[in-house]
Amino acid sequence: MTPHIKLQHTALAMALAAIYPLQALAAPSAGVAQFIAGDVNVRRADGGTTALVKGKDIESGQAILTGASGRAQVRFTDGGLVSLQPNTEFKVANYVDKADPKEDRFLVDLLRGSMRAITGLIGKRNRENYKVTTTTATIGIRGSGFNVGYNPDGSLGITTELDAIEVCNAGGCVGLTAGESVRVINNTDAPVRTNVRASVPTPAPEREPVTVGDKVNNEGGAAIVEKPPTPTPVPDPNTGTFTNLTAVAHYHLPPVTSDPNGSFTGPVASASVVMNAGKVSEFESSGNVFKPTVNTAAGSFGSMATNDFIGWGNWASATKNGATNLAQLHYIVGQATPVLPTTVGVSSYTLIGGSAPTSYTGTSGTLNSATFSVNFDPVQAGGPMLSVNINTSFGNVVENFVYFSSSTFSSGSGAVKGMFTGPNANRAGLVYTGGLSPAGSYSGTAIFQAP
Repeated sequence: MTPHIKLQHTALAMALAAIYPLQALAAPSAGVAQFIAGDVNVRRADGGTTALVKGKDIESGQAILTGASGRAQVRFTDGGLVSLQPNTEFKVANYVDKADPKEDRFLVDLLRGSMRAITGLIGKRNRENYKVTTTTATIGIRGSGFNVGYNPDGSLGITTELDAIEVCNAGGCVGLTAGESVRVINNTDAPVRTNVRASVPTPAPEREPVTVGDKVNNEGGAAIVEKPPTPTPVPDPNTGTFTNLTAVAHYHLPPVTSDPNGSFTGPVASASVVMNAGKVSEFESSGNVFKPTVNTAAGSFGSMATNDFIGWGNWASATKNGATNLAQLHYIVGQATPVLPTTVGVSSYTLIGGSAPTSYTGTSGTLNSATFSVNFDPVQAGGPMLSVNINTSFGNVVENFVYFSSSTFSSGSGAVKGMFTGPNANRAGLVYTGGLSPAGSYSGTAIFQAP
C-alpha cells in the first residue's frame, strides 16, 4: 500500500471516529433511574462517583448509594423493578439481557440498607440466573416479589410478597412462600423463620404539605400534626425458654481412637430448650444439659406461636452437664404433634432442610437426597408405619417398616430417631446415623414437609 493510500485510510478512520465517538465501546444499559429523591449517587466501575438523576442509565458494574434521606427506583431492561431505601448500597454486579435463558444474568449485591424487588423477564426465563447476594445470604427467586433489609443488629430480614423465594447460606437453605419471612443472623447459621417482616423503611416527611382541606393553625399556617407513637416491636415468638418441646441428639465423646466406640444417640424425650430467634443455645433432656462451644449450623421452620416449630443444628463441640466434652452433636427439637392423623394410604414428605452430615472425626459431608413416606392408618397390621432413605456423601441410611404409635419414632436399629411436629403432622424431623468403613460412623439431621 502506498503512503498516499495509507494517508487516505487514516483520514477516513479519524473522520468516522469524530462522527461516532466511542459508540462501539459504550456499555449497554442495564436499566434507567425512573425515580430519585434526596441524596443519591452512582459509583462507576472505575471508582468515580456522580450524582444520580432521573432518566440516567444504569450500567452493569455500577453501584447506587443512597444517603440518609435518599431513595431511588430503577427499571431494568427486562421490566424488573428495584426500589432502594435510605442508607443503601446496591451494586449491579452482572446484568445481561439478551432474551436468551442461557446468557441472561441478573446478579446484584445488597451491601447495606434495604430494597424491594419485582422480578422481570430474566427471572422468568431462567430463575437460576436471578440472584441477590448480601453479606450473610443469597436470595434466589422462585416468584416475583420480595423485600430485604439489614436490621440495626446487623442481621438480615427477608419477606416474600408474591409466590416464592429461596434464601441460602453456608448453614442451609430455606424456601419461603408468599407472606413468609426469615431472619439471617450471620453467614454460617441457616436462615430462621420469623413472624417479623423485613424492615424496608420509607422516610416520612417532617410535616405534611399544605393542600386543600389540611388543618391550619390560628395564624392560617399549616398545623403541625404530631407523629403517631412508634409501635411496640413485636417480640420474636421463637426467643426464650420453652419447656414443652421434644428433642433427640447424636454425639461422640472425644478423643475417639476407634469408632463406633464413644458414639451415642439419646432417646426421643421431652426437653426444656433455650432459643434466640429459633437458634438453640441450650437444651435439657433426660436429666442432661447440653450447651454448644462451637455452633456450626442451625435452622428452623414454623413458630412457637402457631405450635408447629421444629429446629435442628450441628455443634462441632459441646458440653454435657458442664463437664463432659462432646463432638459433632446433631440435634432436632420441636413441638410434637399432639394427635396423629389417621389418613389411609402412603404420603410422601419432601426434604426441606437439615444439618450436613459429619463423620466422628469431624469431616463434613453432604446430604444429597432423602425420602420419607408414611402411612398413618392405625388399622393396618402393626399400626402406622414409615420408611426412610437418606443418601449422603458418606453412604446411605435406609430404614423400612418403622412402626410407631405416637408422634415420636425410632427404628429397630436405632439408626433413625425423630418426631412429627405441627398440626396434622405437617412436618417431620429425624437424626440419622450410619456406618462408614474404614473411616467410622457419621450422623446428621433431616427435616421434611408433608404434601
